[in-house]
Amino acid sequence: MANNLTTVRNLIEFSVEKNGEKDFCRYIRDGELSVKSYREFYRDCISVCRYINSVTKEKINIAFIGNTSYEYIACLTGMIFSGNTVVPFSPDITAEEAAVLFEDADIQMLFCEEEFIDRADEISKSYDGIKSVVSLGDAAWFAEIFERYSDEMYAEYSAEECNPDECALIIYTSGTTGKRKGVMLSNRNLAANSSYKVYSMDDDDISFSVLPMHHIFCYACDVLKTVFDGGTLCLNGEMVNLYKNLLIFEPTIMRIVPSLCKSILTRIKISEKRHPELSAREAAELVVGKNFRRMIAGSAFLSGAVIDEFEKYGITARQGYGMSECSPRITTSDFSDKLKYSNGVLIGTDDVRVRGGEIQVKGPSVMLGYYKREKETAEAFTEDGYLCSGDLGYIKDNHIFLTGRKKNLVILSNGENISPEEIENRFADEAVIKDVIVKAEVDSLVAEIFPDWLYAEMTGVENMEEALSEIIDKVNTTLKSDRQIHYFKIRETPFRRTSTGKIIRENFYFEEN
Repeated sequence: MANNLTTVRNLIEFSVEKNGEKDFCRYIRDGELSVKSYREFYRDCISVCRYINSVTKEKINIAFIGNTSYEYIACLTGMIFSGNTVVPFSPDITAEEAAVLFEDADIQMLFCEEEFIDRADEISKSYDGIKSVVSLGDAAWFAEIFERYSDEMYAEYSAEECNPDECALIIYTSGTTGKRKGVMLSNRNLAANSSYKVYSMDDDDISFSVLPMHHIFCYACDVLKTVFDGGTLCLNGEMVNLYKNLLIFEPTIMRIVPSLCKSILTRIKISEKRHPELSAREAAELVVGKNFRRMIAGSAFLSGAVIDEFEKYGITARQGYGMSECSPRITTSDFSDKLKYSNGVLIGTDDVRVRGGEIQVKGPSVMLGYYKREKETAEAFTEDGYLCSGDLGYIKDNHIFLTGRKKNLVILSNGENISPEEIENRFADEAVIKDVIVKAEVDSLVAEIFPDWLYAEMTGVENMEEALSEIIDKVNTTLKSDRQIHYFKIRETPFRRTSTGKIIRENFYFEEN
């Protein structure tokens, strides 16, 4: 049946048949551990589906704003069940930005947590398309919906048949450069991209979710893939509770962004330094728990040095690669030692090729297009139907190796095309550097560096400028003369990032000291 999964509902029903009473989701509520089985999760999704279809008979675009929780996952999934189009937004979105995006997405109904109600009133002053606002209240509100609409008297609102090829989800791109666009994903896209078998969780695997659930990376990878594999998902909640919850849930695997990988590694090293009497693994367990063994990184480059460092602590860190337009996976982590520094092994769902150095994708995972942007959609595809990823790289032994972004290429006066990311990645093994951005300035390459001040303090680095100069000199010896860094600036504050950890490059402006 797995090969015939065409909707999110199909996927969850498939898993419920195998894992009905098994724990699907664990989370902390009012200081206590709460657990939901696969069967309970499915029932709650159906209840939300019925509730929405009892409220609106027309198929509409629904905005959804909330913090990551079990209720959020069940509500988002139930909305997808209902056959309407769901548009999730970050809970920290401003009223001004929301008004612009709501109009762009033709939002007619807003589901939001109580804390957003005041902003909903502000949005209505600029955008009059919202017909109704549903305040989600708190967990008690959800509990009432879950219980009331599970009753079979509401069965007629279950939307048994969803067109798998209609738009189910609109995900707005993170906007690291340029204007945000709405990526249209269908049920078929989501089901196909989560039902691959190149990598599958083991029966006893416990996944730990830390990223915002309004991103497709988190929803598809943490929720839908866990559902398909039959694993157990633990929700971290507030980032401030990360290390406390790691020890509570004792997960085996976590999907993460590289910046958080480095933070965890620094924490482990501090633990090791404080406890010289312990083995490297025992020191790591004080930070990540006794069962933790695998880490999947996405959204940015994870250096080989970090991968090697984690191995010393019994943790296998690997990279995956994807984009919202591909629902989102193009590759997944390969936990073998084969090509361990690659950006992952192809999941096999789609046809992937390289043309002119650019990675291109065609298949059931690829988006329907950009919402109301026919020109941009047409420009995103080749004449023979492949999505142009905008990423530069190559394929070797079914693995992808990324080299940079096409739109970030620097073209010098001598005609040389230089990928800033290729140079930036050479600094990734330097523990004292947290982030670096390279750009062209008057036909020369310059860098802005945000150091890891905590690591510097821990290791006794007293003169940061001198330390960074030595690193740049060392890296420059590995580069052709036109690719060398000519000067740099030290940042006192971090670069601005999207909620998935990507640096917002358009906000980088180099100012010479």
